[in-house]
Amino acid sequence: MNIEINRLQTFNEWPSDAEVNPQRIAKAGFFATKQGLEVECFACHVKISQWNYGDQVMARHAALSPTCPFVTNPITSGNIPVLSTFSVPTSSSDPYRESVETRLATFENWPSSNVVSPESLANAGFYYLGDGDNTKCAFCKGVVREWEQGDNPDYEHRRHFPNCPYVTSVINKRCGPVAPYKKPLTNAQLVQNDQNLDELGIQTHKGPKRSDFSTVESRLRSFVGWSSDLIQTPELLAQAGFYYEGTRDQVRCFHCDGGLKHWDPHDDPWTEHARWFPTCAFVKLVKGQDYVTACARNIASHSIQKIQSTRRKYPVTEQEVQAQLSTPQAMAALNIGLTLETVKRAIREKLEQTGIGYSQGDALVEAALNIQHEHVAEHDQDTLESLPHVDCALREAIASVKSPECQDIPVDIANEVTEQFVEEPVRSNAPVKKTLTLEEENRLLKEARLCKICMDAEVGIVFLPCGHLVTCVRCAPNLEDCPVCRSAIKASVRTFLA
Repeated sequence: MNIEINRLQTFNEWPSDAEVNPQRIAKAGFFATKQGLEVECFACHVKISQWNYGDQVMARHAALSPTCPFVTNPITSGNIPVLSTFSVPTSSSDPYRESVETRLATFENWPSSNVVSPESLANAGFYYLGDGDNTKCAFCKGVVREWEQGDNPDYEHRRHFPNCPYVTSVINKRCGPVAPYKKPLTNAQLVQNDQNLDELGIQTHKGPKRSDFSTVESRLRSFVGWSSDLIQTPELLAQAGFYYEGTRDQVRCFHCDGGLKHWDPHDDPWTEHARWFPTCAFVKLVKGQDYVTACARNIASHSIQKIQSTRRKYPVTEQEVQAQLSTPQAMAALNIGLTLETVKRAIREKLEQTGIGYSQGDALVEAALNIQHEHVAEHDQDTLESLPHVDCALREAIASVKSPECQDIPVDIANEVTEQFVEEPVRSNAPVKKTLTLEEENRLLKEARLCKICMDAEVGIVFLPCGHLVTCVRCAPNLEDCPVCRSAIKASVRTFLA
């Protein structure tokens, strides 16, 4: 079953209205077992029987069996894909032109299977000459020898014989435009100081598949007609990167284009997103690689609690709030300087909305900071309205300047009159002026730490190679260029401000 066309032939009884078509499944290494919708990988023999609309078959294959030879390297796994149906000049004088199987049969005594596989050579148009590692193209008669670890037969064929009819008719169309040839990097080249980029927290930056749903608000607007009986609310799903496709409970990620449906009451959107689409850059940036790895291995499933609808308000007792204050999440929020009352209020609101406490410390800190910002804004307004030095005469003077009878007074004169009345009382109250100055400095410091895109969340992503720290984890996946210097973003690093 290592030949894709043979795998396709096993789907003759596959339902025409199935969620995933046979071509996509066979291309991902599976053949049908004739047991309902069950399929099996030819290389690692892992089986899948449950399918959803929009499933990325190769992603599911990698999640279930990451060490499968076909997943790690389809070329060396023995897989023989379906050749493109482009016309190639044929000649009866060379029987090796007729099929891949004919060329593959010549590699019975191939001595370098650990270097390059016979299947990949036959698929690239070569057959074995029976001497050393000499191979010959059945179409242009070009000979290639001295194969090395990491060589790709398609690229080698195209590099040495670019005018070969098989190269121009099949390989170029199969592999895309001709590009400068580069051999895959060895482990020694990928590793520096015993650490690779993944271990350093650096990941390649990719833009979203659906930029029109790149904001939480745009995704929320898509949930028109979403069933109110489902535990997963539009708010929870939109925060996790999903938008509604308008059919039953089918949602799709704006960034990786992965689709999910058939939501169970205990399903958590973030956990399911990370489990089924572990390569999604949006999930990696927001949740981190450790979270994604845990979900992919079902390690995080024991910590998933039943999600409650945010539309329902739960009764909360003081004992429940006190119990939540002893959790590591609450202790972390208190340790960074947040007041006890602010943290208690954030916990109470979360319990009233969902019935469960915070499972992530950063979410509690963010909620408490929002409450604190609202409190500071209200306090500033109350302070200005309750200045004791603004007596009745001052109020009357200011009112007279702003009265309808004085509308013809130029704005600069009206402002000058107002300042004459207001300036002296404020100047005579030094402590109030000092308090306002400190609050202004505090506000400016907080603004410096805010995302320059949404101006709501805290910055947390450094763009490479420019090194700018300007966006939060939710806005970063939506960008392709740095908003400060406009240079292309090639990689990103998650940061934490201490």
